[in-house]
Amino acid sequence: MRYQDLLQELTQDPVIEGGEVLSAPHTVVGGMGGSALPAHAAPFLDPTLSISTHRDYDLPEDAGPNTLFVAISHSGNTEETLSFAQAAQERGFPLAVIASGGKLADFAVTESLPQVRVPTSLQPRDSLFYLLHALLAIIGREDLRTALKAVSFDTDAAERDAKELSDKLVGALPLFYAARKNGFLAYVSKIHLNETAKMPSYANVFPELNHNEMQSFDTPAPEAVAALAHFVLLRDTNDDPRIVRRMDVFAELMRERGRTVIDVPLTGTSRAEQLARHWFVMHRTAHLLAEARAVDPETVPLVEDFKKRL
Repeated sequence: MRYQDLLQELTQDPVIEGGEVLSAPHTVVGGMGGSALPAHAAPFLDPTLSISTHRDYDLPEDAGPNTLFVAISHSGNTEETLSFAQAAQERGFPLAVIASGGKLADFAVTESLPQVRVPTSLQPRDSLFYLLHALLAIIGREDLRTALKAVSFDTDAAERDAKELSDKLVGALPLFYAARKNGFLAYVSKIHLNETAKMPSYANVFPELNHNEMQSFDTPAPEAVAALAHFVLLRDTNDDPRIVRRMDVFAELMRERGRTVIDVPLTGTSRAEQLARHWFVMHRTAHLLAEARAVDPETVPLVEDFKKRL
């Protein structure tokens, strides 16, 4: 995906077909993998949004009224999400669907449910902004869709950032750390490397990691893992000064122990731009790493093999 492809995603207008969307004060999104990403991206844009995710079969144990349930499956055939949609429909809860086709789209037609169709040509993680636009349209947040459509950034600078980061991460075990409010950006960074570059990678947030995960890198055992660890700190100029101090002290402690720490600034004049730019940088970083590792960046053969064996 190149910059122009991203802009096409950022400026598209989803069409809600089928039944009427019933508004509710809270939204529960049922989805797995890349299809669940928009449920985290939307609160990144507006932390006051009342959205939760259900990454499992059926419904959350506390599912009840005054909630809109949204089933998102890019393929339309994710069995956990189909289970979620069927359970919500059986209990008479307000339900909407986002899919590119498959059984979920057929279910929406049969049950006269509101649905948004997204393009089929991309992997779910690369369809984030198609899925996000669809979710925002369903919950009626046109202001956030407008903000996404206004995004632009220096693509050459973003490509340079991706090349610099990928060069530092070849052969590494990347751990993406950010302030809690930017935790989604750390998580989506991990997802890009897991699926596109086929690399183990992990994500966590400050301040929680200072109370547990950090300790595991203090001793020489298991040194084989610790030596590979590259801590990628996603730094935001709007981070709470207390979090900035925690990042600084953490970096100091890790460097004293011979660990590699990489600072990555989060740039952008808005949350929408920050989201889109960092997503693009990590998309390009993962593709460069896939090239360096001689792996196919588009396919996820292990995931597909697992699904077949189920």
